[in-house]
Amino acid sequence: MRGAAIFLVFAYHGMVTAYWPVYGDAELKWVGWFRDFHAPPSLLAFFPLTLGWMGVSIFFVVSGFCIHLSHERSQKKGWKVFFLRRFFRIYPPYLAALLFFALAYPWTRLHFTSHQLHIHSERVYSLVQLGVHLLLTHNFSAISLKGINPAFWSIAVEVQLYLLYPLLHWIFKIKSLRQALWITGAIEIGFRTVEAFLIFLYPDIHIPTWFAYEPFMFWFSWTMGAVLAEAYLRGRPLPFRHPLFVWPLVMLACYNVKPLASFCFTLTALGTASLMSFFLTRRNPPSPGRFGFISRHYHFAGTVSYSAYLIHMPLLYAVPDAVGCLFPGHHLHAPLLLACCLAAWMPVLVLSYAMYRWVELPSIAWGKRVIRLAAA
Repeated sequence: MRGAAIFLVFAYHGMVTAYWPVYGDAELKWVGWFRDFHAPPSLLAFFPLTLGWMGVSIFFVVSGFCIHLSHERSQKKGWKVFFLRRFFRIYPPYLAALLFFALAYPWTRLHFTSHQLHIHSERVYSLVQLGVHLLLTHNFSAISLKGINPAFWSIAVEVQLYLLYPLLHWIFKIKSLRQALWITGAIEIGFRTVEAFLIFLYPDIHIPTWFAYEPFMFWFSWTMGAVLAEAYLRGRPLPFRHPLFVWPLVMLACYNVKPLASFCFTLTALGTASLMSFFLTRRNPPSPGRFGFISRHYHFAGTVSYSAYLIHMPLLYAVPDAVGCLFPGHHLHAPLLLACCLAAWMPVLVLSYAMYRWVELPSIAWGKRVIRLAAA
């Protein structure tokens, strides 16, 4: 599922790269409260790829599942161990990608020669920008949200959800799993209802970044995975088993109505949790190699998905420049440019594996050594 999620995100950002210059968006625009289907025919043909943002929702549910499963199965308990393990799993690869794209990669390099904000292709680069990214608080400001690497916003939210995990764990202990879902669901859906109500009243309103990307907006989606893991570990009936196919249909309906689009992320998370519950309850769950190359490919992509997520978007931005160098004086139409972006999938996977092998795995090993020293 992580492999499918990273491909969805990659394809969506390929759409952004190819269609933003000519269409001004990577998704269908709004006319009043509804989507405008009077769009370029090629954009309509690739409509499924415009839904690739769903990959982030899938990541959050899978993350909640894996984090809780790992923590509960770990022989070394305690929040100190938990946060050390998460730090070395997440931060060193993130730091390596952050510094590379901030200081070395020319398409996204920060500028330190002026105290003024330097705007280039809708990204803001400054020393302050680097600071908020180092602190993983860049999701609270519109200026920093898309700076350096726009995909980094979800890393900040993910880490903030880790900080909420002890509270969620405590709720698991004093309440039932159903009550934990009700509590976090009321919070996330409450925030999204406020967002939908504001859009209903003021269709052209710009929702503040600090509100739209704060962690409580995603807490229920992350909790679904954790609750699923808790029920799985305790041998209890798994939640979200039904209805499996209703959530995608409801999500698509909401996607086309502007005030209701706020709920699409949560609905995608519900569909993801339902699919995970379906596979976990099967007597013979599918193995990675059972369905041949495609399954093995997604299994590999899932293994390197974190590195791929960290590096893929700035690399995609380089595709138009690379095509321009190969075919000087020729203007490639958006569908052909999209094809070039999708062709970059395999090189990105190769680079992701290199980062996984030489940054992620050593970082995990360092973390294990630090935890052993801390326990000694």
